[in-house]
Amino acid sequence: MENELEINREKIIKYYAWHGYLSCATFVLVCGIGLLMGVVWYVITVTWLPLWVSVLRYSLDEKALRVEKGRLFKSRKTIPLEKITDLELVQGPILRALDMWIIKVQTASTGSQAPEATLIGLVNPEQVREEILAAKTVNLKSG
Repeated sequence: MENELEINREKIIKYYAWHGYLSCATFVLVCGIGLLMGVVWYVITVTWLPLWVSVLRYSLDEKALRVEKGRLFKSRKTIPLEKITDLELVQGPILRALDMWIIKVQTASTGSQAPEATLIGLVNPEQVREEILAAKTVNLKSG
C-alpha cells in the first residue's frame, strides 16, 4: 500500500523565496545588479514557485520511495528501498529559521557524492526518515 508523505508547501515556497532574496542581496553587495535580480526573483516566487510546489509528491510503499516533481519538465523517480544506503537530515540557517529539514537520500548506485533524491518540506522529517528505514528493514527481511 502506497503512503503519500505529507509536505508543507508553504514552507518550501518561503525557503526558496528567502534563498533567492539573500542571493540577490549578495549580488547587490558584489555587483550592484541585485535590485533587478530581486524583482525577477519576486516574479518567480509569486508565479512559478507555487506551481512547481503544487506538483511535488513523495510516496513510500513496502518496496520503494517515489519522488514526482516538475510542471514543465516532469520527473518521476523510483528508488528501491534495498538500494538506499543513507538518509541524511540537513538543516542550514534558512531551513532552521523556517523549522525545516531536508532529507538527502543516498544510494550506492549513484556513483557520485550527489544524493539520489532530496526531500524538502516534509511535515515530520525525522519520523519520515524512521519510516523509510523501517520499511527498508522489513523489505530486506522479506526479500
